[in-house]
Parts: sequence; C-alpha cells; structure tokens
Amino acid sequence: MNIRVSIIALILGIGAEAQAQFGTQWLQDEKYWGDGKAEFDLYDAQLVRYGQARASEVIHIYVREPFSQRELVKAEPGSKAGTYPVLKLNQILHIPTGLYVYQQMHSAFWRTDSGALVKATLTSNDSCGNTYKEFRALAGPASWPGGGWRYEWRTYWEGASAGEENIRAPKDAVFYDELPMRVRSLAASGAGQGLKAISLAPTIISSKKSDVRFSEGEMEYATQPVGMKNGIPLFELTVEVRANGKEDVFIVEKEAPYRLKEWRMNDGGKLTLRRSLKIDYWNYNKPGDKERALALP
Repeated sequence: MNIRVSIIALILGIGAEAQAQFGTQWLQDEKYWGDGKAEFDLYDAQLVRYGQARASEVIHIYVREPFSQRELVKAEPGSKAGTYPVLKLNQILHIPTGLYVYQQMHSAFWRTDSGALVKATLTSNDSCGNTYKEFRALAGPASWPGGGWRYEWRTYWEGASAGEENIRAPKDAVFYDELPMRVRSLAASGAGQGLKAISLAPTIISSKKSDVRFSEGEMEYATQPVGMKNGIPLFELTVEVRANGKEDVFIVEKEAPYRLKEWRMNDGGKLTLRRSLKIDYWNYNKPGDKERALALP
C-alpha cells in the first residue's frame, strides 16, 4: 500500500471509528425515511435561562434530504452536482423570559452511509440581536490527520463579532447538540446495556461565541421494561451522558422509530415528548394548519 493510500485509509478509519459505536441502521431505514415525509416532534420543555427554568416549546424535526457535496446544502431537483443522502435534525427553541424572548435553532446534518456529522449551524435571535455559527467538516489536506471541522461565527458581542478556526476531532468526538440523534441511533443498534467512552464538546446553542473544547466523557445505557402493548412487552433505553462532572439523562423508545421520550439536561432543564407526527410539514403553511396537523391520527 503506497503512502497516499495509507494516509487516506487512516483518516477514514479514524472517522469511522468515532461514529461506528452508534450504528447506522436507523439512518438507513428506507421504510421509515423513504416516504418523503419528516418526523415532527413537539416537546413540552423547561429550559433554563438566567438561572431559572422557563416553560417553553421545543420542536425536533428529522428529515432525509439529498445533500450537495459542493455547497453542503439541500440539493435542488435536477441538480447536476455530486450529492449524497443526509439525515437532518432541526432543533427549534422558543423561550420566553419576561419581556425578553429567545428564538434559537440548531441544524445538523449526518451522512446516512457513515453517520458522520458533515455540517452544523446555529441561529440565535433574541431581543438584543442575532448570532450565527457554522461548522463544516474539514476536507482534503486540511483534514489531515484525523479530521475535524471549520468553525465560523458572527455574533453581536464586542470582541467576538466575527472569526473562524479549525477544530480538531479527537477519538469518539461528539457534539452535545448531536445527542438527541446519537442516543436514538444507539437504541436502534440493539444496544442493551453497557458503557461507551466519548469525547464531548459543549452546546453551541447560545448567543455568544462558543469555545469548542472536547472533554473526556462516557455514555452509560441500560434497557428497562415499561409495560405491555397488545400482549407484547415494551422496553425503553435509558442513556446517561457524563462529562465535566455534569450529567444528562435520555429516555428513548427501544422499538422503531426509537423516539426520544424525555431529556433531563445537566442544567436542570427538561424536555418531555407531547406529540409526534410523520408529516410533510412544509405543506401545512396556511391559517389553521397547525390545528389540522395536530388533529391527525
């Protein structure tokens, strides 16, 4: 094997090792993702801002899309650019804090063939201003050795109004804001009980420029029985994610589609699944359509 091939194999091997622990079965489920619809999950939430939990609504939207290899955005119909399928997750947060309001969305894109995170963005719009952050997977020589992400930010804070840097990926690198998808993939992989080492980066969902530093962490998971349905026993997976002396707890269905039922956050916040729809939500844009959608079986 020549040197060039050896280097490429090493890079691909590191990336595959980091993602393989979660499996790709769920990402590649053609029966679930191949219907042209999205999974639209509504959560009752208590989100902590300024040291206090605020009654909020959080929406998680999962959908499979063709992705432009050149521009790293959804490929338009008839696109002649190289494309590959990704699973996208939009996490939409509406957080009232008195007269002050936060509207934030984190968007992440994973390759369905490998589970690798190829792009993530954050918009934070509050009563003081707008912030935008973007991570793009390093490609070509910039990714040597071991891969990583190009991180760019634009904020309304003095001293951090604009900038960019490369973030190197340690072994088993996971971003905190990926966890809703990662724990579902873990449940779908057939994991029953165990402990996995990860390198965890903190959340980037904030108006300030985030310092992205990976810390040693772990995911401990166990399957619990939760009752019966039509004479069939039901189970759920509890996943505890720990890093820097903090812990998040996720409760995930152990049966397809492995929905996230509950998320107890390390700052005291909490999400509880209220309603889940499989729907072409982009066609529900008229007055009264939200009520019509929520009335669907």
